[in-house]
Amino acid sequence: MAAGPDALWALLWDVPRMVGCVPGCVDAREVEAGRRYAARMSQRVGPISLSVPLDVEIVEAEPPRRIALRARGRDPRVGAEVVLRVVLACEPTEAGSALRVEADGQVLGALGALGHGVIQRRAEEAVDEFAARLARAAAG
Repeated sequence: MAAGPDALWALLWDVPRMVGCVPGCVDAREVEAGRRYAARMSQRVGPISLSVPLDVEIVEAEPPRRIALRARGRDPRVGAEVVLRVVLACEPTEAGSALRVEADGQVLGALGALGHGVIQRRAEEAVDEFAARLARAAAG
């Protein structure tokens, strides 16, 4: 990315701009500065639409290098529970910075049991799309 580590770090903490970078994120707000956030994710998995309110907790932050978070939520209509762990690691480069995204997630309940392959593919696409949107946001 053309942005340096400090600029990228600032972008990662800019909640309104991050909503536009995270595929399926329709809303997010800060609950406790730098520690807890509330978000809503809407995704389509095959013929099923999910709308999951997420409780997001920052479990580690090393400015301007690394953020680790945990998110958990449940769509009561579908009965699916979502559990995510995401690590964003920023390294300086000659051109600005590189961001490594590590994401692990689980969809529990009947949806998770029925649609594992589709969910895995959709999650990989979402991580790629996040990286592309973040690069565009960092470029201005």
